[in-house]
Amino acid sequence: MDINYLKALYVTAKCNSISVASKKLHLSQPGLSFQLQSLESSIGKTLLKRSNKGVSLTPEGEIVFNYAKSIIAIEENMKKELKELEGVKKHLTIGACSSLADYALPCSAYTFKQIHDDIDINILSMTSCQVLKKLRDREINIGIVQSISPISDMTEVPIIKNNIVLVCDYNVSTSNISIDELKDLPLVTRESGSIINDSISMDLKDHGLEFNDLNVLFSLNSDEAIKRTLMHNESYAFLPELVVKHELHDKYLKKIFIKDLSMQCSYSLVYRTDYNLKSFEKSFIDFITSSHRCFCY
Repeated sequence: MDINYLKALYVTAKCNSISVASKKLHLSQPGLSFQLQSLESSIGKTLLKRSNKGVSLTPEGEIVFNYAKSIIAIEENMKKELKELEGVKKHLTIGACSSLADYALPCSAYTFKQIHDDIDINILSMTSCQVLKKLRDREINIGIVQSISPISDMTEVPIIKNNIVLVCDYNVSTSNISIDELKDLPLVTRESGSIINDSISMDLKDHGLEFNDLNVLFSLNSDEAIKRTLMHNESYAFLPELVVKHELHDKYLKKIFIKDLSMQCSYSLVYRTDYNLKSFEKSFIDFITSSHRCFCY
């Protein structure tokens, strides 16, 4: 099977158009159509549905598309590693959950770069679930995630534990509540499926309370958006303390203490168990787990 044919399918599906894809691939439309038909013939399945509105993937095409995405990513990683052997600049790409990528990692990346100026660093901010997906799709080789249980196909290196705190606008009169009072507070949370929600849920269960018992107003997929919401409304949110350190110090937000309840989240560096770390990636892991990492949140 020709990898160029897989690329042809991948780009065509992303563009939803043979004419647009042919321009991106620098092929004639007949040339691209030939590659797509050759791929379908070699697999023995129809992969694309063609109509006046463009092209779309068949169920079989979806399967091949997902594998093509991984194969293309593997090829790109292979080319990067080969270039590194030629002595060109090393490229360190890290997918990290936003609570670290947006607050703690920038200073660490700066300090690491001062020590290793021959390494280019690229930090991608996303959710923990997105980090794991990119690792499994082989789009990245190193990730940093919030973790609440072992990840079977990943090697995990613990980095830091951080308190999860309940916060609100600084001018709200409330300072201390009981667990029973927590149920009535208007809450803003992270999006469904967020690891921090799972962590909170586990801690609440230990006190006989379900996450669904909470009075959730709405969910947002950004810690920054949640903080801005709290500053303009009498609402509350659970966030990692490192995310709100500056707002607490500057008295834009304040902590609400919950009697008999404390919560923590854990962060780990992860990589695929079948992946062999390169020397400069090992250097980063040694650095990020050392006292020199300089988490400036």
